[in-house]
Amino acid sequence: MEQRKIEHITLHLIVFGTIAIIGVLARQTVLHYGWDEFSSYLILVVCTIIMGAIYLNLQMVFRQLLSPTIEKSFMRFECYRNKAVVTENPIEHQESIENTIDPEPIVSESEAEIETTSDTTEEVSTLSLSESNEDMVEFPKEEVPTASISNIPINVLNQPSEYEISRANAMAEKERESQEKLDKVIAYTKQTLVLYLDEAALNRLCRYVTKYYLSDTLPKVEPIKVDSQLKTIDIMHFGWNIGKAFGKPRLQTATFIKRVFAHTLRDSEISTIERKMSHTESECKIKLDKKIA
Repeated sequence: MEQRKIEHITLHLIVFGTIAIIGVLARQTVLHYGWDEFSSYLILVVCTIIMGAIYLNLQMVFRQLLSPTIEKSFMRFECYRNKAVVTENPIEHQESIENTIDPEPIVSESEAEIETTSDTTEEVSTLSLSESNEDMVEFPKEEVPTASISNIPINVLNQPSEYEISRANAMAEKERESQEKLDKVIAYTKQTLVLYLDEAALNRLCRYVTKYYLSDTLPKVEPIKVDSQLKTIDIMHFGWNIGKAFGKPRLQTATFIKRVFAHTLRDSEISTIERKMSHTESECKIKLDKKIA
C-alpha cells in the first residue's frame, strides 16, 4: 500500500514537473519574440493550467474507458488473472491455499500401541460390568405422562376457529350474492338500452352503473346521449329499476340518472325525477321491471 502511494506521488511529481518545464519554455519563447514580463508570466500560467487540464482529462478517460478494455484483454491470460487475484486478496488467497492442503495425520508406533492397549482395557472392563450386573434385579421405572404444547401437531395449532370459518363463509356468500346482483343489473342494462345506444356509450354506461353500485358516493360521469325515441319517463323507469335492485335511495338514484342522462332530463329537476320515477304512463318503452327489483 505504501509502495503504491509512493509510486503515485512520484508519477504526479514527474508530470507536474514536465508541465512546469513546458510553461517555462513557453514563457522564454514569448520573451524571445519581444513580449513584456506580464504577458510572459500570463502565458506561463495559462500553459500550466491547460496542460494540467489535458493531463487530468486524459487520466479520467484512461480510467473510465481504456483501463477496463485493457484489463479485459489481459484477463484472457491465465498468469495475469492469477496475479490479479493474489494482488487484490492476498490474505484470502493464502487461506484458500492452506485449506486445499490436507496434511495426512502421522501416527507413531507408540501411539498405536497405546490405543490398542486402551481398547483392550475397555473391552475387559465392559465384560466385568456386564457379568456383575446379571445378579442385580432391575425395577421397571414408572412412566410419568407429561403434557407439553410441543407434542401438539403444528397443523392443529394453525387450524382456524369455528368463528373464523363461519365468518369467512358468510363473507363469501355475501360477496357471491352481491356479484350476482350486479351481473343481473348489467345484463338488464345491456338488454334494455342496446337499441338506443352505440357500443361505446353502452359500455361506458355499464361502467357508471358498476361504480354507482360499488361506491357510496356518486361517480364522476360524462353525460350520455340516448336515442330520441326514449322519453324522460323511460329514463326515470330505468333509474328506478336499477336503484331498486341495488337498494339505493330514490334521491341518490335520481341524482345519478340526472347526471348520466343530462341531455334527456335537461328539463326535469331532481325532485321531479325522484317523485315520478315509479309513475306509470301509457306510452313508454321502458316499463317498471319488478323482476329485477
